[in-house]
Amino acid sequence: MTKYEFSEKLRKALSGRVNHNIVNENVAYYERYIDSEIKKGRSEKEVLAELGDPRLIAKTIIDTAGSDAGSFAEDGDGQSRGGKFSGKTLRIPFWILLIVLLLLVIFVFKIVGLVLGILLPVAVPVLLICWLIRVFRRR
Repeated sequence: MTKYEFSEKLRKALSGRVNHNIVNENVAYYERYIDSEIKKGRSEKEVLAELGDPRLIAKTIIDTAGSDAGSFAEDGDGQSRGGKFSGKTLRIPFWILLIVLLLLVIFVFKIVGLVLGILLPVAVPVLLICWLIRVFRRR
């Protein structure tokens, strides 16, 4: 099998089963990987044998495409950087955001209440004494 045949089998196995962007990203990734390994001195046949059947690779990509694991993020020299998202946005359901906001508000009120609970027993007598001193000085 050649790099071209590998790419076409991978493209055919992915087409219609995942988003065309994922197809293009993955085919391009494997073509760059094969090219980079050949530049390192390995034969095309050896690299393709190591990769295995493109249909099995496609099955893995299809199975993981929902979690964005099927698309590869790479830097400028073609090296894969695992864990990066390829421009997808994370969508959090509204009800989860509402619960988080409610918990945050409760937390803030709890902290304010704790601070006031510590300061008020000290601050009220001090303010009362200051007010009494002021009242008696005016007389």
